[in-house]
Amino acid sequence: MAQDVAACAAVSDVMSIVENADIALTEGRVAVQEQQGWYEVATRVLHRIPSSGDSAVSQAVADLQGTVPAVESWARTEPTAIRSDAWSVALDALAGPCLAVDSELFISMFTGG
Repeated sequence: MAQDVAACAAVSDVMSIVENADIALTEGRVAVQEQQGWYEVATRVLHRIPSSGDSAVSQAVADLQGTVPAVESWARTEPTAIRSDAWSVALDALAGPCLAVDSELFISMFTGG
């Protein structure tokens, strides 16, 4: 169960990276290139989350990982799957299992005025 709680917290960190990058872009504080760089970081963090167990959380994390490939830092490949329908569906499917282990998904906003 501790691994599931940690996995849910790590996915929350990924969601926080994405949301803060998006807000910074919307507010004009970063360019698209920087937003995409943060997305790349988010993919690498996501793929470092253990997902090999047979729990509902592990399976849902594996499904989320399957929606977006990890982008290596030197590749400079746009992680287009972030914000895709498949990404949203996989996040929604993970919410219930995380809640069941008392580790609700959340977004920590820290950018802006």
